[in-house]
Amino acid sequence: MKIYRQQSLIRPDLQAHIYSQALLNNVHNLKILCPADTKFCGVVKANAYGHGISEVVNILKKTDVDFFAVASIYEAIHISQMVDKQSILILEPVSANAPPDHILLCAKNRWHCVISSTEALDFVAKLLSGQKHKLNLHVNVETGMGRCGIEPAQAAILIAQIDRCPNTNLAGVYTHFATADEQDLSYAYRQLDAFNDFLRKNRLVGRKDTIIHAANSAATIKIPESHFDMVRCGISMYGYYSRPMNNPAVKLTPVMKLQAPIVGVKTLPAGHSVSYGRSFTTTRNTTAAIIPLGYADGYWRCFANKAKMLLGNNVVNVIGRVSMDQLLIDVTDIEEPTIGQMVTIIDNNHESPCGVYALADLAETICYEILTCVHAHVNRIVH
Repeated sequence: MKIYRQQSLIRPDLQAHIYSQALLNNVHNLKILCPADTKFCGVVKANAYGHGISEVVNILKKTDVDFFAVASIYEAIHISQMVDKQSILILEPVSANAPPDHILLCAKNRWHCVISSTEALDFVAKLLSGQKHKLNLHVNVETGMGRCGIEPAQAAILIAQIDRCPNTNLAGVYTHFATADEQDLSYAYRQLDAFNDFLRKNRLVGRKDTIIHAANSAATIKIPESHFDMVRCGISMYGYYSRPMNNPAVKLTPVMKLQAPIVGVKTLPAGHSVSYGRSFTTTRNTTAAIIPLGYADGYWRCFANKAKMLLGNNVVNVIGRVSMDQLLIDVTDIEEPTIGQMVTIIDNNHESPCGVYALADLAETICYEILTCVHAHVNRIVH
């Protein structure tokens, strides 16, 4: 008997359906909001927000997407053989303790890197001295995010040093909004004003071969003044507003639907407890279906006794604790539930009782976290 081994474990019965046309439509609709010459950066970090980085890149690589943004060099390496004409932007800032071969690889492949300290630039300059390759650098200007940016005064010094270094190229200058997804945009506009002030003082607007960018998904939709030379869209590309919006300026359609099969059906009498901790007790004779999915697959334990799923068009309740890799649903009112029937766990419909917004509300979190938790071993099926 032959035993076949594969490098990565994929469960074919846990199915994340990825709808190509929805993804393409979302990108198209977002681009319509921007001037025609605005570049589009598709953010595919965190396994493309749970949708599958390989699948998403392969769908978009033949389109007019200009950049793919990733979190780390490891993600850049992963997609480097997939991309067609797009540039890759690595969002994790270059560090003075980065492995030297990482810097050399980025320079050789002309990947774009973020930098936010003069110490990191000194490290890069020494490492690349005498090399034939230049490293493309984007300076992250601190305007109020309080995370990886460099204060404006130091950013001006850093830009001057990049210009003097023979092995570095100022490929971009950018900032990142902290509150563009909120209803009150006053702080976001304060950030925008600070960024514009920095650009003016340092004569960066219109500078040749330097991309000015600021807009994340929310700002792309809500703050057109922030579009500059490029927008960086992540969550909206996958069909979601950072948080639900009334009368949004653009139509977005969820790209992913998560399904799993019924693998067991059992009858429990009234008064019978269900799963760990006896958190649910039946109040009637109950038909329960077992679903081979749990918190190890990205479906949270806090959904126990709260969340709903869809069996066909029928809404069913999750009962009992969500286990590591199993859960139960109440299918008492379903006519002849059968093993192998597919249950919708995450729906590609904003209004669905098992849509991402509904699950995020139950978990008191944001849609990003629900999506990115869908495990890599779930089978992504592209339509």
